Amino acid sequence: MPAAVERTPLRRPRQREETPPPAAASVLFKHPSGQRTKRVKPGFAWDLFLFAGLFGIPLFLRGLPGWGAAVLALWIADLFLGWVGPGALFGPGQFALFAAFLGLQCWLGVNGNAVTARACRARGWVADNARDAGVKRALRSWRIEAE
Repeated sequence: MPAAVERTPLRRPRQREETPPPAAASVLFKHPSGQRTKRVKPGFAWDLFLFAGLFGIPLFLRGLPGWGAAVLALWIADLFLGWVGPGALFGPGQFALFAAFLGLQCWLGVNGNAVTARACRARGWVADNARDAGVKRALRSWRIEAE
């Protein structure tokens, strides 16, 4: 009797897949004078998501005065609505302001680092080590052209 022949399945040679460059842990922006730097991380901005509602202070510290003023305007609207007092529009007004705060904070959490990076570039700051693949990937995700 012939011995049982063990068959091994044919394996196809693996095609080399293009691996994306590793994501940068953070991008360092340098002021044109070279004396100041600012580090911006790609991804979700937890500090803006959690604390941007505190009178916009984290936004002002990041150099985003327009967005900080928007948060202050929401606070002023909330104070004005409370000052005017209860009425027919009090409940819906409070709900609308809550939805605006929540929506703004979620949007800032998702897009806050990109907005910060674009603001740095708009003020003339340059990305340090812009030839690094991870830094290029972060700049591309923020829709910023490399120098």
